[in-house]
Parts: sequence; structure tokens; C-alpha cells
Amino acid sequence: MLIPAVGGYLVMQTLLVLSRKRNMPLQLCLRLLRFKGKAVTFLILLSKSSIERKTMKIFKAYLQISKLLCFMATSALLVIQGCGGSQTNKDTANSAITSQPISTGYKVNISATEVGSAIYLNGVYTGAVTPAELSVNTAGEHTIGIGLIDSKLYLKKNITINQSSELQQFSLNLNDLQAAKNWKALFIGVKSAKKPKGNCVSSYTNEELDAGYQFLQWAFEERLEDYSYNTVNWLFDRFDITDEIVTLDKNAVLQPEIIEPYLASHNIKKGDYDFIVPFYRGGDNIGRGVQESGQDCYLGAFQGLGWYDYDILTVQASYVQIRYWDNAILAIAASKEDQYDPGMFIHEWLHSVAESKKEGNTFFETQGYTMPDDGSAGHYVVHAAGAYQYTFPWMTWYQDLISGKVKKGQQYLGITPEAFLACSVREKALDLCPST
Repeated sequence: MLIPAVGGYLVMQTLLVLSRKRNMPLQLCLRLLRFKGKAVTFLILLSKSSIERKTMKIFKAYLQISKLLCFMATSALLVIQGCGGSQTNKDTANSAITSQPISTGYKVNISATEVGSAIYLNGVYTGAVTPAELSVNTAGEHTIGIGLIDSKLYLKKNITINQSSELQQFSLNLNDLQAAKNWKALFIGVKSAKKPKGNCVSSYTNEELDAGYQFLQWAFEERLEDYSYNTVNWLFDRFDITDEIVTLDKNAVLQPEIIEPYLASHNIKKGDYDFIVPFYRGGDNIGRGVQESGQDCYLGAFQGLGWYDYDILTVQASYVQIRYWDNAILAIAASKEDQYDPGMFIHEWLHSVAESKKEGNTFFETQGYTMPDDGSAGHYVVHAAGAYQYTFPWMTWYQDLISGKVKKGQQYLGITPEAFLACSVREKALDLCPST
């Protein structure tokens, strides 16, 4: 009961601060809530029982509510500070400010509760941040989206632009907040794996399988969701294969046809999941095997593989494999400490949904979203950072790719927050997506 008690204390302290400091600056308030949210996330990872984990997730949800209270308590102060404030873009290095109007079209001024927030027009990033004056080519119905820079939330409003030469004003606030769409991931822990020939069997401990599952949750909840402005809410399920040794292909890869019988035995059906990922051990590094674990078995180095066809499985969920060697717990801990590493789970998930349809039946492009590619014959997307002048560290590349902010000439390419809201992979599997 210690962990729920600590979580309850964090939530109560947050609410006390909000009640005592109603005029707290928004950024400070949000930083406090984020700190407490990460503390609760850490406690979730430490929780041993399912009851404790569920309890802590409830507390984490309370913190999200507190974040909204923080907005309401400070919105008036923000409006005052925003007048004449800096328009410096604090979001990403590759997101240019466009505060000057274009000479043609209908002039509109866009503002929101947070200065410096990304402005989307009809689902596409404009390159401008709030407050900004834009020019829209056509009158009539349009959609304005705002990716809030501090809270990482997404506002959206349908607007009508009149045929007028006068400047038209539009402002978005928390009444325009968009609820996240649930996407579901299935983690499959493979305790032991081997190649078709030979005696090499590489095995994980239960603790290492737990670490892999927790890393998937951490990467998607703490990073991917923020990159989407929290338009996606990831839910997670898990089953482990512990009663048999899984036989890989000759290259030590867990091919889709190998995992299919295990999905069938667990009654996984089309439309149950958006993303499926098995996690298994590649073995010890050559020359260090006996010292590291005593298994003296090498299936292959650290490797993630993502299949470009999002419907490669019979259940029509995107599919990747993650394979670590040596000590998975230490490797995962290092990734979490490195602020420049988005995590292999995010990287491979992007391969499975964001690659060019020229190379397969990829998800987001078939839904009508234009992805940046490297210009090669393969039109590769996830590895195209260099073609768009992104350099190490790659965090900005993944963030811009997910939020639709990769600049190409006068256009911005990528997934966008609207893409997560419009349709999930499992909805596509059930033919529930809007026509494109």
C-alpha cells in the first residue's frame, strides 16, 4: 500500500499548490505537474502488483485533470503576458515563424492560450506560431488546430472565413481541447528463442521481460504521446511465451508467419490492436558471452525490425520485432537517461506505419498524409533525416516527423496530430476510417 499512498500524496500536494497559488505563471505550474507526473510514472514502473499499477495510473489521470485546472487558473494572466510578447518559436529548431501576412488571400489572426504554439490549418502545419497573422486563399469553412507548446495538448476549432479585406480574428482556448484517440499495443515477451539449427538458445529472465514491457510503455506515454500533442492515448496489453522455445528463421528474425500461431492461440482478432511487438533476446555479444551471462550464445546483435506493410499480419496490426543482446536492463536504463534517444520502440513503430507506400501498404500515406522521404529509389522515410538537414541528436527529427513539421520548400510533411485523431490502424482493419 506504500506506492498508492505516495501517489495520493503527490496528487494532493498538486491540488494544494493550485488552490493556494491561483496566479502562478502557467509554465511554472505545468513544470510542477510534469515533475509529479514523471514521479507517478516512475512509481508505476516500480509497482509489483496489477492493483498498484492501476491505482497509480488513476493518480496519473488526476494529474492530467490538474493540468487543466492549472490552465483555467492562469488563463487570464496568460492573456495579459501574451500582448506584445515574444514570438520566438520554442517548439522545434525546424519550425519557422511566419508572423507576417502573405500579400494575397484573406487575412486572419490566430491566437491561443499559450504564446509560441504551433498553428495548423486544415490539419497541416503552417510554420507559424501563436499569435500570428496568416493569409488563407479561400473563404468559407476551415479548421484551425493549435499544438500547445508547454502543455502538449491539441486545440481545434472549425471557423468560417468571410469574403472580406478586413483582418479576421480567431482565438482558441480549452473549450476547443481535443480528446485523445485510444490506440492499442500488444507486447509479446519471448522468454527463449533459437535458430532452426544448432544448440544456441538465448533466454530472458522474467525481470528482463518486465523491463522491456515497461520501456515500451515509457517510450510511448512519455515521448510519442507528447510529440502528437497528446492526440493519441496508448493502451497496452501483454502476453509472454514461457512454456516453449520459439524457433526463429535462419537469420534469427521473428517473422510474421512465426508469430501468427501464437496470436491465434490467444484469440487475437482483426481490430484488436494497432501495433504488435515481440521482444526477445539476441544473445551475448561475441567475445563477451560467458562473462556477461554464462549463456555463451549469440543469435544476433541489438536489432529492431519493422515491416512496412501495416497489415502484414492476419489480424492487420502493424508489426515489429525488438531484439537486445547482453544486459537488456542496463541498455534500457541507458536509453532512458539519454535525452536524445527516442527509444527503439518508437523508431520501429514509425517504420511500420510511416514509410512510403512506394515500398509497401503503409498506413499514414494510404490515409492521405504526405511523408518526407530520402529521395532515393526506395523513398525511405524514417531514415531520411539527413535529406532534410537534420543532424544528431535525432530527437527533433522524430518529433517533427510525428507532429507533421518536416519542412520541404514551402510545405510541411509528416504524420500530424489530425492523423492520430482521424483513424487508427485497428479502425482501418474494421473499415471504420473516413474515406480519403
